[in-house]
Amino acid sequence: MCHEDNEGDARTAVDTTSGEITWLLDVNDVEMPVFQASPDGTSVGNVVILHDIHGANDFYHDLARRFSRVGYTAYLPDLFVREGPLSEPTRAAARERGGRVSFPGALDDVARLIDGIQTRSSLGIGTIGFCMGGTLVMLLASREQRVSAGVIYYGFPANPNRSELRSHEPIEEAAQVETPLLGFWGDQDKGVGMDNVERYQSALEQASKPLDFTIYPGLPHGFLTFDADSPNYDGSQDAWGNTLAFYREYLT
Repeated sequence: MCHEDNEGDARTAVDTTSGEITWLLDVNDVEMPVFQASPDGTSVGNVVILHDIHGANDFYHDLARRFSRVGYTAYLPDLFVREGPLSEPTRAAARERGGRVSFPGALDDVARLIDGIQTRSSLGIGTIGFCMGGTLVMLLASREQRVSAGVIYYGFPANPNRSELRSHEPIEEAAQVETPLLGFWGDQDKGVGMDNVERYQSALEQASKPLDFTIYPGLPHGFLTFDADSPNYDGSQDAWGNTLAFYREYLT
């Protein structure tokens, strides 16, 4: 389920870089830690990484470094700063904490982060999110005009299991989307439901919104990996390559 850490993929993680810092951003009532990985040379764009219910863990720090290696300045905010660390390193604890986070609050925190990025850079801003973060990417696409490109990994276009989201479902906001969207799912992802993805895609297409969605046969939820021995590797490499091409088109 999602990315609990490096999912046994630590041997493929890229090394730390000289361009890493963690800074604190004032977001209403708290200071939110933001991990930033910058390229050695001139940045070609900004990427905001929105984590899943397991939080801003090693998997996402590694992802930020990967973006910096190809020229982007990557930002990883801790969207669970108010909820705190996991009570124990289990999926049950992650689900419980994820259920407590406020989606409107998280969207506002990301907007404050974008404010901060714009004080540092005039380059384009892209978002990329996974599971919960992928849902936030879809919601930002209909609400935040300063985002130039959004990438969704196994986000939830509709989520009837969470009452708060019934008034904040991406599928209900398809007509308001202005951000170009790239999305990836595996057809074995029963939690998201490919019927919901297809409904969201249809709503976007009917409203003539820019999108490019891929559903990979045989892949589960949380499939992205950089481990060549993983059965999910081929689909992951295709998705990752398309992600970088998408950002080259819209951010650089």
